[in-house]
Order: sequence, then C-alpha cells, then structure tokens
Amino acid sequence: MALTDSPLGTDVASMGGRDRILLRAAQLFLENGYAETSLRTIADAVEMRPASIYHHFKSKDALLTEILAIGIDAVSTAFDTVTAGLSGDADGKTRLAAHVAGHLEALFAHHAFTATHVTIFPFVPDLVRASAIDDRDMYEAKWAALLEEIVPGLDHDGLRLTRLALFGAMNSTVQWFDPAAGSLTGLADALVATLWNGLKEVT
Repeated sequence: MALTDSPLGTDVASMGGRDRILLRAAQLFLENGYAETSLRTIADAVEMRPASIYHHFKSKDALLTEILAIGIDAVSTAFDTVTAGLSGDADGKTRLAAHVAGHLEALFAHHAFTATHVTIFPFVPDLVRASAIDDRDMYEAKWAALLEEIVPGLDHDGLRLTRLALFGAMNSTVQWFDPAAGSLTGLADALVATLWNGLKEVT
C-alpha cells in the first residue's frame, strides 16, 4: 500500500498518475487543510481534469482514506522491520531506542502521508476517521506490548499515558524538526534519554 519513496520533495512529474494524485493531495491537505482543498485544486496541481481523478478515486473522502492508510502503514511497517532486526537479547533501552528511531525515520521518509495523518486526523470526516481506527489501534497495540515488556512496573493507566506521551513527542516532530538541519539519530537519542530517565523511576 505504501508508496516506496514519497518524501515531501518528491518530483511529482516523475510518478504515475494515481501516485501523483495521492502525493500531491497529501501535500495540499497538509498545507491547506482537508476542507479547504478541493478536488479541482488537486487536479490543477497534477495537471489533470477534475473528472480524471474520479477514474482513480470515487470521492475526496476515498482519496483521504487511502492517504491516511499509507501514513499508518509506513510507521507500522517500520516497527515490524525494527522488531525483526533486533537481537533476541537486546535490553529494554536498546529496543525502545531502535523503535523510536524507526518511527522517526518513517515519519520523515514518507512525510507527506505521515504528517498529514498526524496533523489532520482529528478533523477528518467521521466515516474517514472510522476507516482508519483499526489500523491505528493495531499500531498502538504494538507499542503498548513493547512498553509492557520493557517496563513491567507500569500499570494500565501508566502504560497508556506513557504511550500517548511518547507518540505526542515523536509525532510532533513533523511540525518543527528539519532533518536537513539536524540528525534524526540525534533526535531519537534525545527523546529516548528523556523518556528512559523517567521510566527508570517505575522499574
């Protein structure tokens, strides 16, 4: 489902029609908001007639639904890739650091889709939001299981709050961090150091 190489700066003209629509729509939703971006605006951006978009997507909601799915698939796939690459005897901090780095790398490698998901999800139509809930819940469950394993001292509420705080810290970086001006590895290390120092208090 995920486009293989879709950072915000991708050359749209080099992509196929459907992928160009997806990428430019994600960028426009991110820049202008979902309600403020019409299918005509998207069509103009990809140099198509508005009617041509309906050959690929039956509605703007359907287009947004796929964009949100690509965004969550990018980070979920990154989580699974990190898990597969970790040594079986890796300690908790090492595992946490690897997953934070993987999440951040996916956020910025697929910026148009992940940043759109993070930024506009609370404001999307109810039916679109409902279509994304299962995928979001499955991704959050992966993190909940990880945190439960590496910090067994957390109770249910502590686990939930820690996960939400971590997601907030990681996902907010799409709004302020410039990977051209700083290191994603350094950012991941800083986030993990801050969280881990607090988590040690409950172990």
